[in-house]
Amino acid sequence: MDHKQECSFLANNHILPPAQLFIGNHDKAVKKVESFLQTIFCTRKGCSSCITCQHITKKQHHAIMWLHPEKNYTLEQLEELFTTLSFQLQEKTLFFFVIQKADFLSTTCANKLLKPMEEPPTGYHFILLAEHAEHIPVTIKSRCIIHILNSDEADYRPHPLVEIFTKKMVDSDEFSKLVSATSINERESMELLDEMLHYWFMRYRQNKQTDLVPVITKLQHAQLHPPMPGSSSIFWRNLYLQLHNLIEKTH
Repeated sequence: MDHKQECSFLANNHILPPAQLFIGNHDKAVKKVESFLQTIFCTRKGCSSCITCQHITKKQHHAIMWLHPEKNYTLEQLEELFTTLSFQLQEKTLFFFVIQKADFLSTTCANKLLKPMEEPPTGYHFILLAEHAEHIPVTIKSRCIIHILNSDEADYRPHPLVEIFTKKMVDSDEFSKLVSATSINERESMELLDEMLHYWFMRYRQNKQTDLVPVITKLQHAQLHPPMPGSSSIFWRNLYLQLHNLIEKTH
């Protein structure tokens, strides 16, 4: 299912999560979000040429608030967002807040967004864009459906570590051989953790399996304690030991 089809599916089936996080190149993320919103608001499900679609690309649509930080976000910059949230929308009306450069949210701003992102008033939805996922608090990410944008999605193949920690757990000897043969740095490790968390969050949201919670908790803990320079191999070996049995139980 490509992105346009996914947007159409979400719109037609009214599956609109309270919060979404797009991780990747900023310009590409903006295009993805524009496409998504066009599918939601356009009567032809995203024709790209009607007045509604044009207003969205020009950031002039009345039901979308685009936010962009001057440097780091401040509470003053989010004041309009919180004021808007205080108004009750008409039935079946939608309103989206698009928080660009969400990795520039201060701790104070992020904390104040937690509750409205988790339980927004009816009709309100949040979309966050970020290039550096490791700079976004885990508490924010845990409230979002995460979309990781790849440089070339058509040629994208999951990293072997992602495969192991999601769908195909291997024995310790095979894992050790893979880690020894894999050259991975600290930044790439954090990106892979994001992919894994996205997978497990999606599974949990679909069926609410309680045995998935320990897996998600361990991955979140790993995000809070990223590998030190030159220690990625040790980091992944330790994570394997923590998660091997937990993941085996989920299959």
